[in-house]
Amino acid sequence: MHPVDSSRVVFFSIHDMGGTTQLRKGEAVLKHPIKSEYTDVNEVIELFNIKKYFDAGLFLSTWSSDELQLFQERVSCYGQVIGRFISCLDDTNIESFFNTTNHNYISSFWELFNSQNVAKRVSNSVFQRILLQEPYLIKTVLTHPNVVSKYGLVLKDFLMANPKSGEILLLIYEIDDPYNRNKMLLPKCLTIEDKEFLISNYLSSSDVNLSYVKIIRNLKNRGDFKISDKTRLQAKRLYTKETERLQQGNELHNYTYGVSISFEENIANNKHGSMDNNVLYYSYSLDYVTNNTDLYTLFSNFKYLFEYLDHQNRISLVSNEKNLGIFERIMGVSAQNEYRGGIAFSVSEMTSQAQIATYSKVVNKLGTSLEDIVHYVFEESFREKYNFADNSKFSIPTAKTFLEKVRLLAPEFESALKQFKIFVEEGHIDFELLQISSSPSSIGDIPSLNEDKYIYLNNNNNILLQCLNLFFSDQRSLNYVEPFKEKGYSNFFDLLEKEKVKSSNYEEYQQPELNYLIDNGFIIIDENDFIIVTNPIRLIILSDLHDNDVGSYYHYPLEYRQEAQRMAAEGIVQFEKTLFSKPEQSYFNYCLNKSEFTNGLDLRNSYLHGTQASHDETNVHGNAYFTYLKLIFLALLKIEDDLNINTSMKSMTTPY
Repeated sequence: MHPVDSSRVVFFSIHDMGGTTQLRKGEAVLKHPIKSEYTDVNEVIELFNIKKYFDAGLFLSTWSSDELQLFQERVSCYGQVIGRFISCLDDTNIESFFNTTNHNYISSFWELFNSQNVAKRVSNSVFQRILLQEPYLIKTVLTHPNVVSKYGLVLKDFLMANPKSGEILLLIYEIDDPYNRNKMLLPKCLTIEDKEFLISNYLSSSDVNLSYVKIIRNLKNRGDFKISDKTRLQAKRLYTKETERLQQGNELHNYTYGVSISFEENIANNKHGSMDNNVLYYSYSLDYVTNNTDLYTLFSNFKYLFEYLDHQNRISLVSNEKNLGIFERIMGVSAQNEYRGGIAFSVSEMTSQAQIATYSKVVNKLGTSLEDIVHYVFEESFREKYNFADNSKFSIPTAKTFLEKVRLLAPEFESALKQFKIFVEEGHIDFELLQISSSPSSIGDIPSLNEDKYIYLNNNNNILLQCLNLFFSDQRSLNYVEPFKEKGYSNFFDLLEKEKVKSSNYEEYQQPELNYLIDNGFIIIDENDFIIVTNPIRLIILSDLHDNDVGSYYHYPLEYRQEAQRMAAEGIVQFEKTLFSKPEQSYFNYCLNKSEFTNGLDLRNSYLHGTQASHDETNVHGNAYFTYLKLIFLALLKIEDDLNINTSMKSMTTPY
């Protein structure tokens, strides 16, 4: 058992808000002259942690210039003190020193073990003994390349004997790490076959995490880590079995929710929503639908009634960071290449599926169908309203079963996207050109008729990203300040929008963040000590991009578009010319294939290659059918937006 001593300095990171507190702990050490000899490993490791703060240029503002100069001179000698002490560690004393290391210093101990090449003086047998006594160390030691290189065979034996090693493989290859912690390494002697054994062994063990099993089921094979279909099936069956067992035993206490969609007569509004017992109830005016039965209006209901698009005609069904709750962001396990949805996305998907399925029944009672609407809009309405090609084609499937309908809808959907792509590139639809290209078009390759269609943040601008984090993150502290603490503002931007805030109200530990925003020109402090945003329009644009990952340029007011152009010239944002924005491309890819996400629905490939559910699973095929129809309507809504912008720009009018 390692001792615990919270009085000693620990370096966490240059961004950690506790740096001031830690440096205050270290003042006594800094004021004390360096000893001629050190015998306590914790004293030496504390010097190492203090040195990290100074190496990062982090000091206390309360130190005078003379104090700072003295402290810097002493810290400059700490490296030699640490090196002399660590050079004495070998087989005879390493275990004793390690056992007396404070719990908070275990990570630092192995960091020094690695950087000071202690492995040259510690044998395999002694290292193995330490590891077997404290097996939890495996995740720490695997982050250090010199340790992994020297003790490769020992580490391999440890991993092969431990069923939980399968989780380590997933942490290295698959699990998303939002905090970018030190990455673990594997010994080179661990083969691809060994790695699959570790996964299979984990699945066969009595202690598995269903979140990890789910990731194995969707595992993406790579050159140095792959699993067979048999192991993948093992994971799939285990996941199904354990989920059913937990449900039957009432051991799953997840948040439950539902959606109810109805069309009603004699209601005051065209649409109404409410929630009761975690069930969302949406009711729509049946009178409105039955009194407006022209096919274009029935098509437009997907935008105005069901709100498949937002006010900028961005698809509202996509998932982004904003829609994830704080616990969904920081807790749980997710794969690096996983489409992260969370509860909000699940509810959105349930809602949109229920909307289109229920609406289909209403439309059928009117003597038409969703396919009729698609056919009319793509072949006639777009031509009449926006001068689209007069030879566009979308065939209506005549099949009866959902399985047959999906198989017919899929190629028609791809054909429609190719037709629009050729129309943008050639000015007309050339079907001979379309037929020559037999490969499917990537969703991201479909161009827009309009230059600068979408605005994105420049993610290579680290200063900008840090400033946005200070303004918009709900995990920063600038929104927590007197006298507004009790109002619960979600972030600093939210606070500044609604209140007049004085700089002097902030604590000392918060001042560096304010200064960072001042130094980078986002805020100033006026003569009355109030915080003033220097460019409100720019900050509103950045807020939109932060929340939605993309902005639709032509749906911004003119002064906002002009500001966006200035931001692009300064390297803050960049433009792209595509039909679908990047979040929209990701949503389509999630539904249609696994090119981008390991947990994608893979509808296109499963129906194309005959690996879909069996014929009698009508519910599965029905859901796939309405998903395909939903994607088709979304695509048509995006095409209409693109055509309308182009028409409006040509006539110099404002797009809707």
